[in-house]
Amino acid sequence: MHLLLAASFLASLGAMAKIALVIGGSAFLVRKRVFNDSHIRALSGVVVNLALPCLIFASILNNFDTSTYPHWWKYPLIGAALTFGTLALSRLVFWRDHERGFTLSAMTTFQNAGYLILPIGEVLFPAQFGKFSVILFLMLLGYMPLLWSVGKFFISHTRGTKIKLSQVFTVPFYSSLVALFLVFTDLRLYVPEIFLSSVEMVGKSCVPLATVLLGFTMGSLHVSGLPSFFDIFRVVALKLLFVPVLMILVLKYTSISSTPLESAFWILEASSPPATALAIQAIHYGGDEKLVCGILVISYLVALFTIPLFYSIVDVMI
Repeated sequence: MHLLLAASFLASLGAMAKIALVIGGSAFLVRKRVFNDSHIRALSGVVVNLALPCLIFASILNNFDTSTYPHWWKYPLIGAALTFGTLALSRLVFWRDHERGFTLSAMTTFQNAGYLILPIGEVLFPAQFGKFSVILFLMLLGYMPLLWSVGKFFISHTRGTKIKLSQVFTVPFYSSLVALFLVFTDLRLYVPEIFLSSVEMVGKSCVPLATVLLGFTMGSLHVSGLPSFFDIFRVVALKLLFVPVLMILVLKYTSISSTPLESAFWILEASSPPATALAIQAIHYGGDEKLVCGILVISYLVALFTIPLFYSIVDVMI
């Protein structure tokens, strides 16, 4: 058992190291001003509005059908349940922190659900990445609207900002809905193969581009001193330790997962560090940028080891 656990940990650590090198190298280039904010915005537009929608569209049409995923609806529901469950837990811990409590709750609740998990899934499950990506995109249907509504409110609550539907319903979200409509109506049978192949070709660029974009975003964070150790410790302990342990218990004693791939997916989501979108929200809509950016940097460093740890436990023991 110990040898299997060690082998699984080293394999997943190697996968994380490959991704960390890309992220770290991209962040370094931004720090050295090889790339600036305009480059980052341009790459973000390409990933969010072109590469990711193409990957979602092609993955769903090529890999999703109701016979393979008879309970497909559970993925967005479980994703939303994970979000609300973690939010309730964080509010219990941070309810006394009147000034920072909402921000700390957002950092604990909303994980990097896509841009980090996609490359990890591609490295760990190259033969099953199509199925892995379908599960991810279905989960995002329940997660993304919450990130850009509840998450935004918690990050910028002091400014009294309002939720805009244009921020909740994005191009990737619409891409998922269109692809699902074509599947459920069997209209995908009439989608020209040459069109789908072209979309798939563009979609294959999403994972490397998204990984570079994550590095660019991390490199562009303005960390002017770290938050207090107490704040960092509480978020890291809850987000990267306690929540994954709870997910392991859920996976072991419930039937939410029916395959090893699903179990791996849910533990990767539960152990993922906070979403970099929270820093974008704090900067753009008003929030505690120092607190958010400082915790983000520390969380990603810790996650380099905690993600392989919890993945290996699930891989071997569940």
